[in-house]
Amino acid sequence: MISSSLIHFGSSILQLFSAWACLFFILKKRIGRVWTFLFVVFLAKGCVSAYMGLLKYETPPVYWSDIPILFIEFFVSGLFAMGCCFAVKWFGLKERLGARSGVIYLVDHSFVGELEEKRILEQVCEVLTGPGGYRLAWAGEPDSDGSIRVLFAAGADSGAISGFPFRWDDSPWGHFPPGVAMGSGETQVIRGRLKKPWNSVPGKVLRIAGLRSCITVPIDLSSPRRTILTAHSDDPYAFCAAETAAFTLMVRRVKDAIHAVRKREDFADVKSYCDDMLRDQPDGILLIREKKVIWANPAAAEMLAYYDSQTLLEVDLSSILAEEDAPEKFKRALCGFRHEGEGSHSRWETTVQRRDKTSFFGEITVTCISLEGRNGYISTERGFLGMVTLRDVTSSERIISDLRRELYFSSKVQELSFAMVMELGLEGDIRLFNRQCEEISGWPSRDAVGKTMTSFLIAEPFREAHKDMFQAVLSERPLAPLESRISTVWGDERTVSWKYAPIYDALGNISSVIVAGIDVTDRRRLEKTIIEMQKMEAVGRLAGGIAHDFNNILTGILGSLDIAMKNVSADDCCLAAKRPITDAIRVSERAVTLIRQLLDFSRRSPQVRRPVNIGNVIKEVVDLFSQTIDRRIEISSFVEEDLPPAFADTNQVHQVLMNLCVNARDAIMESLETKDGDVGRPLTGHWIYVRAEKVLVDDDYCRLVPYARTGRFIRISIDDNGAGMDEALQRRVFEPFFTTKKMGRGTGLGLSTVYGIVKQHNGWINIDSHVGKGTTFSAYFPEAEDVVEEMLPWEEVVQPMGKKEIILFADDEKLIRDLGRIVLESCGYTVLTASDGEEAVEVYAKNKDRVHLVVLDITMPKRSGLEAMREIRAENPQARFILSSGYTPVEDIGDAAFLPKPYRADGLVRMVRAALDTKGST
Repeated sequence: MISSSLIHFGSSILQLFSAWACLFFILKKRIGRVWTFLFVVFLAKGCVSAYMGLLKYETPPVYWSDIPILFIEFFVSGLFAMGCCFAVKWFGLKERLGARSGVIYLVDHSFVGELEEKRILEQVCEVLTGPGGYRLAWAGEPDSDGSIRVLFAAGADSGAISGFPFRWDDSPWGHFPPGVAMGSGETQVIRGRLKKPWNSVPGKVLRIAGLRSCITVPIDLSSPRRTILTAHSDDPYAFCAAETAAFTLMVRRVKDAIHAVRKREDFADVKSYCDDMLRDQPDGILLIREKKVIWANPAAAEMLAYYDSQTLLEVDLSSILAEEDAPEKFKRALCGFRHEGEGSHSRWETTVQRRDKTSFFGEITVTCISLEGRNGYISTERGFLGMVTLRDVTSSERIISDLRRELYFSSKVQELSFAMVMELGLEGDIRLFNRQCEEISGWPSRDAVGKTMTSFLIAEPFREAHKDMFQAVLSERPLAPLESRISTVWGDERTVSWKYAPIYDALGNISSVIVAGIDVTDRRRLEKTIIEMQKMEAVGRLAGGIAHDFNNILTGILGSLDIAMKNVSADDCCLAAKRPITDAIRVSERAVTLIRQLLDFSRRSPQVRRPVNIGNVIKEVVDLFSQTIDRRIEISSFVEEDLPPAFADTNQVHQVLMNLCVNARDAIMESLETKDGDVGRPLTGHWIYVRAEKVLVDDDYCRLVPYARTGRFIRISIDDNGAGMDEALQRRVFEPFFTTKKMGRGTGLGLSTVYGIVKQHNGWINIDSHVGKGTTFSAYFPEAEDVVEEMLPWEEVVQPMGKKEIILFADDEKLIRDLGRIVLESCGYTVLTASDGEEAVEVYAKNKDRVHLVVLDITMPKRSGLEAMREIRAENPQARFILSSGYTPVEDIGDAAFLPKPYRADGLVRMVRAALDTKGST
């Protein structure tokens, strides 16, 4: 059972609710007159149902079957109430979605024309929070500390956005849509009254602030900024699927707009950078179209003498090229681009003409691209767009010219210098082998390059030293010059002084090693020769000193023997005593000859030409040489009968013979050392043959030998059957320091000395040689005409007597002083003696009015004979002198007579008498 009053009240409530819904629709202006009629009907019926319920309030309950109409009314009223409720909800959702669609539409149009990313975000947030929009909208990007930085916010709670510390890490604030979307890159929505994350502290803070739902959509996660857009609503049921999809599409268009802005900004930046770079280029840059300048940088204007880059516009490019064919060359360059396509360029060097008619040497580079089929504002253009680069290469050309000149100069110096120059790699391999290396070593460059210097060129004993030197260069240690021998292609060795130096690359690292060498073979030979000459000079000085002392001794011996011979009577009983004296004199004369040879060796004997018996000289040389050469070599001589004397210097003839004999010996020894040395040898073995003969040179011979002279000559020939020489060696055999002998066997001065001596004697020397058969040297000396050697025996000499003249005799040897006094006194002279030059001056000063003649030894202590003579002459210019010495004085002795030591007693007497008779007695 149920009360009818309760049913009337329920129906009244449902009918009044329906009336309220209709009134809501009427007030929202969503419906028309139908809903107004329904409002009146539902309101009236609700009031009637309420009145009926009051009337039947106290009636007893009845069964529902008794009042079916009331139940039907209640059911129908419920249906109308439910319909109105669904209508309110549907219309509310429709209106909200319509409002959101309008907002999104406005957002799409809000950033049209905006050229800044920040301004786009501001417009989007402001429109989203405008009428019909959301309560709060903001854009953010992540920070490295895990927080989200708000870029821009708009809406009712935009000022309080800083109180919501959204994060994108694993913190409580990071579980809300902004943090999750930034981490995952997907759209995130939170709506309704779910337990999570609304039950957290951040959720309670958001609910207190009235933010009941939220959506976050990533704008761009590909860029480092990873921007997101977030919208908050106070409607817990906002952001349904349709609204979320619309919001996501809207954010996608925002992303496209931001990308477009970024591309434009990048393009503007790149264009600005390109403009700045082109404008600041030191080279002149010209942009051309159809040979007309459409843009130019300041460097081009300055280079071409224009006021500024604007004055270059529309200038025909061919007008700045000074060459006559420049326009055609420029056209060919453009035509070449048309055929070759984009990216082609042409470069050449030419003379560029400035506006003021001056010019410079420049490099022109033309690069051209086609405008056909390109999009953009230049799409209406046709033809080719080109860029011309001008570069002033006057200084570069000058530098290159200087470098070429220096390179040419260096190559010429390297070619003409006497230095061997090689460049070695880091492994010691030869990279450069200059012409001097080829000439000295005999190896061509093609055979040397690529080989190791130490094993290819350096002699075996010196290879380790060179390896150490090479490692020292690579270690940059200080170096000293190294002298070593090299092996040549001819099998002999040359001495070379080496210096090493590193060559560095651009990074300061050693890239190679330069080696320079000077051939010092001839220098070392000369030094050795000089040392030998110094030794010989020292020996000569010693021999000269010994000879001087022996001269004094022999002078005393010969003088004493002459006196003894004079005092021995002619009786038969004295003949036995006379013979030993005669033998002693002969032996002493042999000693005199020996002493004269020592003086000749020391070069202190008189160097004068006189009649020389060539046969005696040859005999002496052959006897001496036969005792010193190898016993396998036979030396013999032949002197023509009745050979006249030669007008020559004995010592120099002796030197010529010795040098030629030594040369013949070396030639034979060279043939003995070869493997086939005995091939073609005569049956008599190895020999040297010296001969002398007189020849008459006529005009026919002079025509064959241009340097010969007509007349009578003595020909000295030295033959050998040694190794012989070819024509090339014969042409150089008389050159100083030229030798084919091994190290230590020759200096290259022997034959050149022979040639010089023969030429000084107004003669000449010929050579006739054949390889493997031997050599003949023929030296021609002039014959001594109408001159005979003085060979008087001492027994036939008649001593002239004196006239009691007073003679001052000075000598530091007491034996010679006593001998001179005895000899001269025995001939009627009065003799005053002195033991040195100073005493002689004192004695003369005391007896200057009495002394008729002064005999002085040149070599005396305290004062020499020359010094004493000059001092005496200062007191008495008319004084007469005889100077005596074992060798010819170097200084001028004036009108004084010279008496060489050792002298015989009769020679002293004759010289004194001749000196006194020259000017008469005082």
